[in-house]
Amino acid sequence: MPVYMTEAKLSEESLAVLSNKPSDRKKEVKKVIDAYGGKLIDFYWMFGEYDVLTIYDAPDNSIAMAILMTLSAGGNVASHRSTILVPNDQAMKAMKLSGSKPTGYKSLRKEWAGWRDEGGES
Repeated sequence: MPVYMTEAKLSEESLAVLSNKPSDRKKEVKKVIDAYGGKLIDFYWMFGEYDVLTIYDAPDNSIAMAILMTLSAGGNVASHRSTILVPNDQAMKAMKLSGSKPTGYKSLRKEWAGWRDEGGES
């Protein structure tokens, strides 16, 4: 299954509530991920722009999006950013595959090789 990393910024109201009434958000997030057939791999609180980092797997992108929408629907999350994580073995496979197909693609470096900016454009 694909692995996802989501950084979430909680709303100011949510942080205020947690300050007065602590709640184990990891357990709550796990319930949602489990309900959609995913698996919570890790959960961290963070300093900085985002408050929570969640690493989880999900059957596909649609399920991952449904998980995020469910978690965001309650108004606890002000914003989030998600990234699909690629395991090293899959990255190595991609590196080996890259450039192995004739595509006709011409990189900018090749296209502009030898070009010099002389200035003076009007």
